[in-house]
Amino acid sequence: MKRGQSEIIGLVVVVLILVFALIFFVKIKSSDNEDESKLIRYNLRANSALNALMKVNTEYEDEKMQMKDLIEDCVLVYDSNPELPQKCNYAKTELEQHLDIIFDQSKKYNLIVSEGDDDIFSLGDGCKNSISAIPFYLRSNGKVELMICT
Repeated sequence: MKRGQSEIIGLVVVVLILVFALIFFVKIKSSDNEDESKLIRYNLRANSALNALMKVNTEYEDEKMQMKDLIEDCVLVYDSNPELPQKCNYAKTELEQHLDIIFDQSKKYNLIVSEGDDDIFSLGDGCKNSISAIPFYLRSNGKVELMICT
C-alpha cells in the first residue's frame, strides 16, 4: 500500500515538472516571437513611411508635383551645382515637416538623400540602432534612405 502511494506521488511530481517545463518553454518561445513581430512592425512602418513620403503632393513655384519628383529634380540640379540649391532646400523643408508629423517631432529618424556616394542632405538626429526601410531609388542615380531609431 505504501509503495503504491509513493509511486503515484513520484508520477505526480514528474508530471508537474513536465508541465512547468512546458510552460517555461512556451513563455520563452512567445517572447522571441514578440521581438520578431516588433521588428517586422518597425520595418513595415519604415517602408510605409518612406513610400508615403515619396507620394506626397507638393507645390514648388506654382507647379504641383510629387515629393519623389521634387527630390529627383534636386538631385539633377545638385549634379551641376554641389552647393545646396533652392529646390533642395525646399525639398528638405517639406520632408522635415512631414517627418515631424509622422514621428511627433521626436526626431527619432534619419533620412538621407544622396546621389551616388555623395550625401546631398540628411534629416533627423541620427541613430545608434535603427530599422532601415528599403532605399527609394530615383531615376537620376539618387536614392532616399529612411532609418527609424529603435
